[in-house]
Amino acid sequence: MATNFVQGAVDTFQVAAPHAVVSGRVVVVGTNLFGVALSNADSAAAGASAYWDNTNSQITLSATSNTKIGVFAAAVSNTDTTATVILNNAAL
Repeated sequence: MATNFVQGAVDTFQVAAPHAVVSGRVVVVGTNLFGVALSNADSAAAGASAYWDNTNSQITLSATSNTKIGVFAAAVSNTDTTATVILNNAAL
Protein backbone atom coordinates (compact mmCIF):
# COMPACT_ATOMS: atom_id res chain seq x y z
CA MET A 1 0.00 0.00 0.00
CA ALA A 2 1.28 3.48 -0.87
CA THR A 3 2.43 5.60 2.08
CA ASN A 4 2.62 8.91 0.20
CA PHE A 5 -1.09 9.28 -0.60
CA VAL A 6 -3.22 11.95 1.11
CA GLN A 7 -6.93 11.26 0.94
CA GLY A 8 -9.42 14.09 0.81
CA ALA A 9 -8.89 17.81 0.59
CA VAL A 10 -6.15 19.62 2.46
CA ASP A 11 -7.63 22.61 4.31
CA THR A 12 -4.45 24.53 5.09
CA PHE A 13 -0.71 24.14 4.85
CA GLN A 14 2.21 26.47 5.36
CA VAL A 15 4.68 27.61 2.72
CA ALA A 16 7.28 30.36 2.68
CA ALA A 17 5.83 33.58 1.31
CA PRO A 18 7.18 34.12 -2.22
CA HIS A 19 6.75 37.90 -1.77
CA ALA A 20 5.03 40.22 0.69
CA VAL A 21 1.44 38.96 0.99
CA VAL A 22 -1.73 40.39 2.51
CA SER A 23 -4.20 38.29 4.46
CA GLY A 24 -7.17 37.25 2.32
CA ARG A 25 -5.39 37.82 -0.99
CA VAL A 26 -4.55 35.15 -3.54
CA VAL A 27 -0.95 33.94 -3.42
CA VAL A 28 0.83 32.15 -6.25
CA VAL A 29 3.80 30.01 -5.24
CA GLY A 30 5.90 28.92 -8.18
CA THR A 31 3.75 28.30 -11.24
CA ASN A 32 1.32 25.62 -10.04
CA LEU A 33 0.41 26.34 -6.43
CA PHE A 34 -2.35 28.83 -5.62
CA GLY A 35 -3.97 29.69 -2.31
CA VAL A 36 -5.34 32.41 -0.07
CA ALA A 37 -3.08 33.95 2.58
CA LEU A 38 -4.33 33.42 6.14
CA SER A 39 -2.16 36.25 7.45
CA ASN A 40 0.10 39.06 6.29
CA ALA A 41 3.67 37.99 5.64
CA ASP A 42 6.88 39.47 4.38
CA SER A 43 9.16 37.26 2.42
CA ALA A 44 12.82 36.85 3.08
CA ALA A 45 14.37 33.71 1.78
CA ALA A 46 17.66 32.55 3.17
CA GLY A 47 20.29 34.94 1.88
CA ALA A 48 18.03 38.01 1.83
CA SER A 49 19.65 41.18 3.18
CA ALA A 50 19.13 41.97 6.88
CA TYR A 51 19.16 45.60 8.04
CA TRP A 52 19.40 47.22 11.48
CA ASP A 53 16.61 49.68 12.24
CA ASN A 54 18.25 51.85 14.91
CA THR A 55 15.07 53.87 15.57
CA ASN A 56 13.11 50.77 16.58
CA SER A 57 16.11 48.68 17.73
CA GLN A 58 15.26 45.72 15.53
CA ILE A 59 16.36 43.79 12.48
CA THR A 60 14.27 44.43 9.38
CA LEU A 61 13.92 43.59 5.71
CA SER A 62 13.69 47.29 4.84
CA ALA A 63 16.79 49.04 3.51
CA THR A 64 15.22 52.51 3.83
CA SER A 65 17.22 54.58 6.35
CA ASN A 66 18.71 51.38 7.82
CA THR A 67 22.18 49.82 7.91
CA LYS A 68 22.86 46.48 6.25
CA ILE A 69 24.27 44.11 8.86
CA GLY A 70 24.24 40.77 7.04
CA VAL A 71 21.91 38.19 5.53
CA PHE A 72 19.10 36.03 6.89
CA ALA A 73 20.20 32.42 7.37
CA ALA A 74 16.62 31.14 6.99
CA ALA A 75 13.28 32.40 5.72
CA VAL A 76 11.44 34.86 7.99
CA SER A 77 8.08 36.61 8.03
CA ASN A 78 6.86 39.83 9.60
CA THR A 79 5.28 37.85 12.45
CA ASP A 80 8.56 36.23 13.54
CA THR A 81 10.05 37.54 16.78
CA THR A 82 13.46 35.95 16.22
CA ALA A 83 15.67 35.41 13.19
CA THR A 84 19.08 33.95 12.48
CA VAL A 85 21.32 36.46 10.75
CA ILE A 86 24.80 35.88 9.37
CA LEU A 87 26.59 39.14 10.22
CA ASN A 88 28.80 40.72 7.58
CA ASN A 89 32.38 41.62 8.47
CA ALA A 90 31.54 45.32 8.84
CA ALA A 91 28.94 44.47 11.50
CA LEU A 92 31.42 42.53 13.66
